Amino acid sequence: MLACIGSVATDVPAETGKLRLCITHLGVFGPSTFVFAPYRAPGTLEMTAATRLSREVRFSLCPGGGIESTLNSPRSNTHVGWPTMSSPGGTAWRAVIEVEGIPNHRTGYLVGIDRIDAAVRAHALPRLLERQSSSGLDMSEALDIVHQAVSENLDPRPSATMLSIEPMTWWRIESSSMSTLILRRRYEFSASHRLHLPELDEAANAELFGKCSNLNGHGHNYEVEVQVACDREGETISVHRLDEVVDRVIIDRFDHKHLNLDVDDFRDRVASVENIAARCVELLRDPIHTLPGTPRLDAVTVWETPRTACTASNSSP
Repeated sequence: MLACIGSVATDVPAETGKLRLCITHLGVFGPSTFVFAPYRAPGTLEMTAATRLSREVRFSLCPGGGIESTLNSPRSNTHVGWPTMSSPGGTAWRAVIEVEGIPNHRTGYLVGIDRIDAAVRAHALPRLLERQSSSGLDMSEALDIVHQAVSENLDPRPSATMLSIEPMTWWRIESSSMSTLILRRRYEFSASHRLHLPELDEAANAELFGKCSNLNGHGHNYEVEVQVACDREGETISVHRLDEVVDRVIIDRFDHKHLNLDVDDFRDRVASVENIAARCVELLRDPIHTLPGTPRLDAVTVWETPRTACTASNSSP
């Protein structure tokens, strides 16, 4: 399954005079570009640029269910997840497998998604069940189990593996840097703001910012995603301690406030989603780095609406 949300462009290279079609897929971790050559053979397209394919596989792990009975349970509604939840104490997992490479010129496939599903369910799932029944699982160990099992049974091998057991949190490892553990976690706050420049009159502000420059402002339910990374050889970052930092530094500061009037952060700069994301990076960088395991802040993404978001990267070392 490949979701393409991005841009489509055509161009005519001077050296060939032939039309090319380029589609850019804007993925969570960056864009992938497909370049379609004008002609190869009937029914085929030549892709000459690397692409990234992601596939989410859903399943549940339930205590005391037994490995054999779980793996032999009837398969139904894999959209919700298989094995399905069979007891109140179970955990619903989502595994995302990313694969990179150049798709086959005839089939258009990088790899069949059924093969990704099989690698997770037939090879990773039994290992997860065995580990859970013997000594329990933490997220770093679970990532290793899934990534290794899929790597041994899928060609091309995965470039990254992500796991989640709750809607707003993802853990990630990448083949290029297996010593690093990445955590992405979401938060929310509600606030109002007004977009305007004090040196401009009302007419000029209205022309520049539209309704967003209305005198009394307007509000948003902001979502904030914080991405941090830590060395897997050290102490794994505590989700609870990260929550404490974000609550204290961001949520308590901005929630149910007028960003232009109630806080000093936007006295001298417009409270745009771009500036809010950049300010969150400034505020979170040092407090996160002082947590046990010395995690580092990678980026903060702020959603102003479901259709408008900005990611600010932490450019400091």
